[in-house]
Amino acid sequence: MSEETKKTIEVRGFLHLDAVFRKKNGSIPLIMELEEPITGTALAEKLEIPWDEVEVIFVNGFVQALDYIIHPGDRVAFLPPGCPGPYRLALGFYGKNQKNEANFKIKRK
Repeated sequence: MSEETKKTIEVRGFLHLDAVFRKKNGSIPLIMELEEPITGTALAEKLEIPWDEVEVIFVNGFVQALDYIIHPGDRVAFLPPGCPGPYRLALGFYGKNQKNEANFKIKRK
């Protein structure tokens, strides 16, 4: 890993967030300077993405909760609510985001 890579992160958006990223930044992935670790929520805030627009983040290909710590050199993708049902459980969305208001909630009768 080069010194430059160690100080940057790659950021993407899935579903409608892809269009938001492209409109704001021109191309995907967004390569962003990152001198020190940051949480997913702080990164979303820095990128002006409302928290209710993000259900989970992927960090280096693995589903993580929004409070996960992102480090320089990581690859990050924001996923908004709305991913189809079976993938939610298979990828682990439900278990990672119980505290997130944008998380799908199982409604009990």
